[in-house]
Amino acid sequence: MERHEDTVFALSKLNHDGIEKTIHEAYHQKGPGRPPRNPLGIFKALMTKRLRQIPSDRELYRRLWNDSMLRMICDIEEREKPYYPSQLTRFRTRVSPERLERIIARLLTELVRGGLIRDETAAMDATFIKAYSKRDSHDNRRGASDPDAVVGRDGRTYGLGYKAHITANVDLDLHLTFTAAPANE
Repeated sequence: MERHEDTVFALSKLNHDGIEKTIHEAYHQKGPGRPPRNPLGIFKALMTKRLRQIPSDRELYRRLWNDSMLRMICDIEEREKPYYPSQLTRFRTRVSPERLERIIARLLTELVRGGLIRDETAAMDATFIKAYSKRDSHDNRRGASDPDAVVGRDGRTYGLGYKAHITANVDLDLHLTFTAAPANE
């Protein structure tokens, strides 16, 4: 029961008005077409997936069928089916990375104000991501088919690719920021 209580606590600390407004920008409000399936509920389901470290959308779907407390957290009524994995994928696509970035920035601000995230519990790491490109014959520092990829450190050797810079909250295992950059930055 404690696992649900921390998720409920985290989601109850949020100011849903700004998040809901940003999410609803991606959906039609009136006119022809089927009404959207509770976008804020889908967002809560994805947040719960992240906070509970549920590995996949399919696993979240399975748990939403069986766990009444999880259904309550995600605003799914008793008579409703849980959010299907394709609905979660369409939500991510429709809301777009830019809107999700704004939502996450607002969410992090709310979590810091609420005292759930403290500055001293963050960790940062950079990981090399190999580019699937050969080096350009005219400029050996760049990729031939992927000009954004550059040569950078890959452990003990050098490789062509990118660096993923990730900042995470150690206590919650929550990613705070993610930046992809050329491998030499």
